[in-house]
Amino acid sequence: MFKFSRGSNRIVGLDIGSSSVKVVEFDHSNGTPRLVKFGRCGLLPEAIVDGEIMDRDVVVDTIAELMELNGITSREVVTGVSGRAVIVKKIQMDQMSVDEARDAIQWEAEQHVPFDIDDVSLDFQILNRESDPEKMDVLLVAAKKEMLESRADLIRAAGLTATVIDVDSFAVQNAFERNYEHPENSVTLLLNVGCFTSNVNIVKDGVPYFTRDLSFAGNAILEAIQKDLGVDYDEANNILENPGEDRRDDLESIVGLVGEELAVGIEKSLSYLRASGEADHIDRICLSGGAAYAPGLREAIEKRQGSPVEIANPFRNLEWDEGTFGEEDPAILGPHYMVATGLALRKGGE
Repeated sequence: MFKFSRGSNRIVGLDIGSSSVKVVEFDHSNGTPRLVKFGRCGLLPEAIVDGEIMDRDVVVDTIAELMELNGITSREVVTGVSGRAVIVKKIQMDQMSVDEARDAIQWEAEQHVPFDIDDVSLDFQILNRESDPEKMDVLLVAAKKEMLESRADLIRAAGLTATVIDVDSFAVQNAFERNYEHPENSVTLLLNVGCFTSNVNIVKDGVPYFTRDLSFAGNAILEAIQKDLGVDYDEANNILENPGEDRRDDLESIVGLVGEELAVGIEKSLSYLRASGEADHIDRICLSGGAAYAPGLREAIEKRQGSPVEIANPFRNLEWDEGTFGEEDPAILGPHYMVATGLALRKGGE
């Protein structure tokens, strides 16, 4: 959404999460994106907390190391942001041209953005001109300039340039639409569960009807495991990734309770759409993020919402060379790379 310069046919998506940094490189030169390289590096605990950079040097070194380890030589990347400093809202404006809307958007934003308008960068997209002869639906995106500048500076410190800074929820939608069918009038909830933030995006006919970030995320699962099993952070993380049969029942019970709380946040999002008359149900849920395969999470959300939940695979309809994944299963790796893939699927000049 927020552009800085044009990119090339090799597009690198860089997802800077709170627990790890992920990178994906696609070659767009033949029209169909082809996966070239990918990888991730874990971050030390508390290097990034709730989206805030706490140890800048560690994050910069991790980004540089990730690029070097995976042999990615491109210095231009597309990255994303999320959290409280990002506002995404569907609004209505009077019917007007794109140029007229560009002139009017700042005044419109003042009515909807809870920040000083001089402190934010704005972008918008006209969604629908057909529903009302006098009004049009517009997607408004606002992000604090301080956060964007901080993210761009962080990437520069790693020897890179951000060609685009997008919104994580839109990157997830981009990856989803490239890989999945979306029947007309079908309502899909895209749920990306990160470490400290869960991105919620409710989409209908390719239009993001409701987008928000929930503070309840994967870290809550780790805290619950630590408390219930009496283990430290590292052991809790190890149990979550490699539960073993002796721990699986306990883990499913713990994660299921946490999933119930996450589902409550989802229900509040759906309540907003019901009140606005734009959607009264969810046809399906697409689950991604590092916690997607947490034992019992998918089942807990599915039970509470009454909608089928599918774990996302952003690689399923894309091309790659034989041996790219080695002996690893792309379907298992996929949820970790949903944001990075969505970022790398767009062009720097779009």
